[in-house]
Amino acid sequence: MAETLKFRVGTRGSKLALAQTQEVVSLLEQTVTDMKVEVVKVSTSGDAKLKWNPKEGSFADEINRMVLEGELDAGVHSVKDLPSTLPEGLEIAAVPKRGSRLDCIVGIANYARLPSGSVVGTSSPRRKAQMLHYRRDLEIKELRGNVDTRLQKVKSGELDGIIIAKCGLDRLHYEGNDVYPLPLDYFVPAPGQGALALVTRTGALEMNARLNIEHRPTREEVEIERAVLRSLGTGCSTPLGITAMSFGNGFRLRVQLLTEDGMNERRLSTVVHSVEEAEETVRQLKG
Repeated sequence: MAETLKFRVGTRGSKLALAQTQEVVSLLEQTVTDMKVEVVKVSTSGDAKLKWNPKEGSFADEINRMVLEGELDAGVHSVKDLPSTLPEGLEIAAVPKRGSRLDCIVGIANYARLPSGSVVGTSSPRRKAQMLHYRRDLEIKELRGNVDTRLQKVKSGELDGIIIAKCGLDRLHYEGNDVYPLPLDYFVPAPGQGALALVTRTGALEMNARLNIEHRPTREEVEIERAVLRSLGTGCSTPLGITAMSFGNGFRLRVQLLTEDGMNERRLSTVVHSVEEAEETVRQLKG
């Protein structure tokens, strides 16, 4: 009898993180029949902080460190939460099919119909700058906490709306009738938004498992988005949206770069066919 392979997958303990992890774990278990996957909940230092400082490292860093040091076999992350370059010795072993890449408002109305003076919550510099660019008459309030905490702020009437990734609501099976997707051309999402990544030590996951989990169009989109992010060389706090949408043999690349106050915007929408072409194209946004 073949020995069962134990595979330890690390994740944060929030409902959304566990839902994302289970999505990938299910694919693993379907693909490798002699694999027993153990989900390990990791409490990161970022979780312990009331206000997390992006300059101190991403929520993914500690899980990736544990993978690199052999305490875990893999970590499941939202691609948008990963650093644009992984530490040496780690790789994105597989990228499943992408969920929704859109941001949305959960609240009393869509962004165009919110009454003047409405209070909208977000912790993202990108989302804040985008909303102020189109609706300077709104008040943007700092918002932290897990998805349930954020939604409660709307239900209680403390906020008129929150800006959140639609994929998170979808993965948590949120069924409220107060969800208003934001138009992709005006609110370009974060690079990798909606996509998940299985991070392992380089070469640790056998090829047949990788190929059966992998969704090639999503992988190619993510590689372009992350390459553009590296090429622009911006930090975590820069209001920057990047998304590449595959079609036929090309990708519709959208890039949106704003000042923190949302007053000024530089935008790019074009078709590219490779990572190299995307990197060359976005150089015009630099400087």
